[in-house]
Amino acid sequence: MERVANPYMAGSAWEVVGKLRQGLWVVFDHQWGRNGPDPLMWQEIVQATCVQEDVPVAFITIPRRDLTVVVNPRMQPSFDQVRESVDAMLRHRFTGHPIPSEMVAKTGSDNPLAADRARHRLRP
Repeated sequence: MERVANPYMAGSAWEVVGKLRQGLWVVFDHQWGRNGPDPLMWQEIVQATCVQEDVPVAFITIPRRDLTVVVNPRMQPSFDQVRESVDAMLRHRFTGHPIPSEMVAKTGSDNPLAADRARHRLRP
């Protein structure tokens, strides 16, 4: 099994649709909803965007963890991948640190040029 990436904040419903198209999944932290959209509103927005873009979507709410997992039912992750993602979100929640943007999570920097520098480091 491949390890899941560090959690990062998806910026829009369009990003969620893009992830679902790639066979990835998204975890919505209901506690984040205290500062942003509530979980039901967020789900409606993602559902409408998925319908518009003809991308299948399924929402799996985990009330005990206060999370919702969003998957493309045609390309579902394994149970272990979902569990690892949920555990990562809970660890992040426990630290009290805000969830970073995708660029910060992947490069470790909020400098827009960091992604380009990281790409150059990977070249032979």
